[in-house]
Amino acid sequence: MRITNLFALILCPIALFAQEEVKMSEADFIAGVNELARLGAKKPFLRDSPDVHLEPKSLGHFFTDRIYQRLEGNGYFGYRFDEGFNCDAAEVSIEEIRDLTGTVGAAYRLALEQALVNYKVNPNAVCQIGLCVVGVEAKETDRTLPGVMVEAYLRNASTKKSFFIRFGAGNPNGLAAAIRLSTSMLVAELEGRRERH
Repeated sequence: MRITNLFALILCPIALFAQEEVKMSEADFIAGVNELARLGAKKPFLRDSPDVHLEPKSLGHFFTDRIYQRLEGNGYFGYRFDEGFNCDAAEVSIEEIRDLTGTVGAAYRLALEQALVNYKVNPNAVCQIGLCVVGVEAKETDRTLPGVMVEAYLRNASTKKSFFIRFGAGNPNGLAAAIRLSTSMLVAELEGRRERH
């Protein structure tokens, strides 16, 4: 431990002096802070999400009205509602994968199984994942990247507590890359709750 601390004491000042000085005006700094605040803001899904008005057909097929009313977040990081979910299990059950578009369900399942590399997929596992692909953008447009919009839950079958999330993932490298990103984001939510408890 002491050797590690000694290296830190020696390397930190060297790293600080080695970096170039970054000059930023006060206005740019304030604009950056405001942008971070905007991106991190938590707002109710039903009042904040453009999907409510622009993509109403994507609603109500997987989540219930009660869940939509409890989702909070933003369009950048997604909207979440946590009932107190945690699960330290090494096994995961993929309970269901629905695809309202009928185009990416099999690809999403394969990508999810690959993203669950640190888990054994077992249909009888206590830790459960369920999801529905509620939207797909197959090609890049003026307003979007190729991507998917997903509603998902993580559930502990023993405690009956769940975590719900509605989020999008896009990737300029195409729809397959966006699906892989989406599954990685979902597994990261599981990993984050696994490590905290």
